[in-house]
Amino acid sequence: MLDTGDTLPPGPRHLHMVRPHQPVWVDLKLVYPVSASKTRLPDGLDLTGTVPGLLGMWRATTTAHWVGWVTFQLGPVGRGGTTHSQWVLAEALRPREERNTWSGSFPYERRR
Repeated sequence: MLDTGDTLPPGPRHLHMVRPHQPVWVDLKLVYPVSASKTRLPDGLDLTGTVPGLLGMWRATTTAHWVGWVTFQLGPVGRGGTTHSQWVLAEALRPREERNTWSGSFPYERRR
């Protein structure tokens, strides 16, 4: 199990810090669901791809879904791209590392 490095005093039962931050893939199709393409804009933001991000914490929602606080780049660096930090549903995240070094980082993988 990965030591998440929780350093805060006991707080909300369903808040888990991830230390150090863990590299993840962010599926933008699930973060920004958009309808069918209207037309192609080559210089527009691509909200259909998968981008690298860093996971900093997990939090449970009132509906028992897990969301991760993730920082990721949206758009190309130096050409209008920006860095975003936001809550992302767990279903839109997957680890960028081998599972054996990742185990325990997703809340539903934690041993009880």
